[in-house]
Amino acid sequence: MREEFDPTERSLVAATVTIAATYIYFLIFAQFGFLKALAGLGPENALLRPLMAVMGAAGIAGSVGMARWFNETRCRGQMMVGFGIAGAAAGLTWLARSPALFFVCAALTGAGTGMVTVGLAGMLRREVGGGRLGRCIGVGTGAAYAFCNVPAIFESGASAQALLGIAAACTGLIAVQLFEQRGPRQIAGGYDYSLPGIGLWTGIFLVLVGLDSAAFTIIQHNPELKLVTWTGGAQLLVNAGVHLAAGILAGQILDRRRMAGVVGVAAAMLIAACILLGLDRSALVPGLYAAGVSVYSAALVYYPARAGRPGLAARVYIVAGWIGSALGISLAQDLSRVPGWLIGPGGGLLATLFLIRWRGRRASAAQ
Repeated sequence: MREEFDPTERSLVAATVTIAATYIYFLIFAQFGFLKALAGLGPENALLRPLMAVMGAAGIAGSVGMARWFNETRCRGQMMVGFGIAGAAAGLTWLARSPALFFVCAALTGAGTGMVTVGLAGMLRREVGGGRLGRCIGVGTGAAYAFCNVPAIFESGASAQALLGIAAACTGLIAVQLFEQRGPRQIAGGYDYSLPGIGLWTGIFLVLVGLDSAAFTIIQHNPELKLVTWTGGAQLLVNAGVHLAAGILAGQILDRRRMAGVVGVAAAMLIAACILLGLDRSALVPGLYAAGVSVYSAALVYYPARAGRPGLAARVYIVAGWIGSALGISLAQDLSRVPGWLIGPGGGLLATLFLIRWRGRRASAAQ
């Protein structure tokens, strides 16, 4: 299962650290720290929706810009720019006291995140090869989720999370300078990377991100659900351990080219967690939800990274990441449980997309 070349230990460590830094920045600052800082302007702030719209639009612009701007000989410098913008956003948020400055911070956060995620997908395969790509991504993703669930980190205030965002951006900026980019340029082929395959996988990830965003929004805004799923040091440490173990295991399986199986299991766990939320079996939700999120998140990085095409990464992250999360959050507003009208169609759509992919692969193999 080895592809292309054996990466050095330096490359493996640098890639894993960069992946972890990217996810930590997104999770602890873009998803939490920025919103906590915004709450300082007042409860139920009317600026939330327009600020999230600005962040999303800037994220899309940053993704498109990096895809068009990406150059293999200058990609380290381009990534440094992305991390620099992301770090500046966290720094300004730490100081922000006016709505105007929060809009600037939202735009910088989105742009920096979009640039870094797309650029990283374009660099990873040349850095670690195809044979260890999944393991690096799985360890980096799982470690990032685990770190963000450490009680002292998860429960920290807006200022501390902004500082953590700065630290994550600086870590990524340093780590990416250690990239060697020794591997030959490889572009994955086969049905999954044909136009129909790309459309199917983008749709699959869109549904998963939407379900994830809806479930997490409901949990975080429902005090009863949050109390039994995401509150308390012991529960957070369990969540952290599940995230780490699931990410590592997912990476191992991805290196065996079992992406459909990995994503299918993640989908089943997410759907089961959503169903249990509606049945008041909340004690079972954290483990299923955390494992499902880490598994599909590793695959979400792996799929475009194995292709080595920033344009593909931009397409997947714009549709599944930015649009999917916005859709999930908007559908979950004012809900106390994940409704059946969201779970049923979501599960049915996932099953349909997987079935179409299976038939497409069979037809392609028969030609």
